[in-house]
Amino acid sequence: MDRHFLHKRRPHPGRPDDADAGERARVLAELADGRALADVLDHEHAVVDAMPVRELLEALPGVDKIHAAQLTHALGIAERRTAGGLSDRQRQRLREAFPPPAAA
Repeated sequence: MDRHFLHKRRPHPGRPDDADAGERARVLAELADGRALADVLDHEHAVVDAMPVRELLEALPGVDKIHAAQLTHALGIAERRTAGGLSDRQRQRLREAFPPPAAA
């Protein structure tokens, strides 16, 4: 009996699909290019809401995995917290830690 049909990729409720993966990559690239973290957090999009905060922080210039872990701990954000699961206070702390660049 051929059981290859069992190994076909099926949708998984917690796994982003290819379209979401492209959107995630775009958001991370924009952060790396200097887009303000506050703009991303304020953006109402399901893909951003499902992204871990550490992943967003690691995309910022000058923030590596160690610094992202230290920042989330210092700001009282759980390691696996997603952007959509942030409280208003946590969002405000992130805005204060990463203010938008001043317009020249």
